[in-house]
Amino acid sequence: MNLLLRRTALSAVAVMLTLTGCNQAESPAADSPTPPTNDYQAVLESVYSADMPGATVVVSRQNEVIFSGAVGMADMEMAVPLSEHSIMRLASVTKQYTAAAIMKLVEDGQLALDDTLAKFWPDSRYADVTIHQLLNHSSGIPSYTNIPGYVTGDPMRRHATTEELLDTFMELEPDFPAGSAFRYNNSGYVLLGAIIEKLSGQAWDDYIAETLLAPLGIEQTRYFPAEPILRHRARGYQIDTEQGVVNAPWISLSQPHAAGALKATALAVDQWQRALHQGEVLQPESYAAMIREDAVTGEYGYGLMTSSLAGMPMISHDGGIHGFNTSAVWLADSQVSVVVLSNFAGHQPMPATLAYRLAAYAAGQPFPIEDERIELALETLERYQGTYQINANTQRTLTVRDGQLYSQRQGGTASRAYPVSETTFVLENSLVYFTMVLADDGSVSGVNFFQVNSATPEFASRISDEVVARQRAELSTEQLERLLGAYELQPGFVITLRLEGEQLLAQATGQGAFPVYPESETRVYNAEIGIEMEFNLPAEGPASSLTLFQSGLEIPAPRVTE
Repeated sequence: MNLLLRRTALSAVAVMLTLTGCNQAESPAADSPTPPTNDYQAVLESVYSADMPGATVVVSRQNEVIFSGAVGMADMEMAVPLSEHSIMRLASVTKQYTAAAIMKLVEDGQLALDDTLAKFWPDSRYADVTIHQLLNHSSGIPSYTNIPGYVTGDPMRRHATTEELLDTFMELEPDFPAGSAFRYNNSGYVLLGAIIEKLSGQAWDDYIAETLLAPLGIEQTRYFPAEPILRHRARGYQIDTEQGVVNAPWISLSQPHAAGALKATALAVDQWQRALHQGEVLQPESYAAMIREDAVTGEYGYGLMTSSLAGMPMISHDGGIHGFNTSAVWLADSQVSVVVLSNFAGHQPMPATLAYRLAAYAAGQPFPIEDERIELALETLERYQGTYQINANTQRTLTVRDGQLYSQRQGGTASRAYPVSETTFVLENSLVYFTMVLADDGSVSGVNFFQVNSATPEFASRISDEVVARQRAELSTEQLERLLGAYELQPGFVITLRLEGEQLLAQATGQGAFPVYPESETRVYNAEIGIEMEFNLPAEGPASSLTLFQSGLEIPAPRVTE
């Protein structure tokens, strides 16, 4: 389990690297071998089942669709399977369309990136926020989807005009001064949609369809309301902890607006993505602005993120909305485009993992997950068990449980590791893998850990062949009570600690409770899910704040009144 933190810490979570160039890609000089189509189908079928919600996938290379397929059900109740014609919600993949529309208005002279909201809403408390700051999530305007209960409650089911939607957040206190920080923000893209409507005199999606998509011959990409009959519309599903797979709750798509309301087929998104990145939509300087990194926002540009995949420069964006998860990936050097649209929200592995896997495969640099799993003797696994030092403050442990090897980075979740060779292991539901490093005498000296983004491993030196269990401290009820309360990880998202009997529980907004155990008077942990919390305790009274440690993140959270 990971706390589903909003993208406040997006740059740290993604561990993205710098894109090595802003020019649109030329065709590579040499071809890499293209894997057979049935290999892509086999990968897709390994992730989704035919009798469950699933996904549609398109893989292109050098402007040729090399795979288009689908696995799973478009309608579980009517037993209708997904196909390449299935239309799904794009969620936040919508943002690149909105950003490109804004850049087209800039090119046409109707708008400038340093224009402020005063041009459209002169009396707004956010009149000094610029178009640039809306595009790259540095405006400081609170995201309306972070308002407690908004996404999970009745507000998302209420039809709203653009002006009514603006009214939900335009008078809220800012999260921070404009331009001073990055915080992923749906409100900013609603405002961009409103600006498109003001300048074009059209609905925001009509402008995108007629100005950007029609010249490319792209159809079936629109904000499609729920009421009209739409052929090939896929229903959305999600996982309920008690009932299993359930219908996603109904929402009005007037709510996600230009931040996430477009629907399309995977083929249409692939056609759009190739056109955008190959210079058919915008002028070179406009496209460069969309993927330009920023000192404040890091790798997030305008509706797109720059990073790398196994050392290859990558541009991408993911999305999530009730019943759907999506991912669109572009590898500039090999001109590989991958689109994954899923109507199975919460299913693991996520569409981004599948998209990265297929992109690396198409680029001729497959991850070891493509290798066949093998069985290793228990004595071999036990030989690798131990504690490994990554740096002065961080360790990784390899543990054998029930004949299986598990890897856990300090502050992270334990993951099952499957062997694909005598010394190479891949993590469950992940593209991350590691190789054991052996000394000349055959003894284990360390482990090389390869993250998704980098071709350079993180080395950890073996310091012990034992895994020392963390020692739990015995605290009195009075000591535990000083830790209780709500702590704000970000606006609208808190983690609350409470006692049930003698057990200390933690629960984040919209998520289930889980036990935490004291290691000292100021520190609690759950090794199983890789969470630690350090409390700031004054001389007397309750803790004033905590710092949450998970997956390499350190997130401060002040105490708030519930």
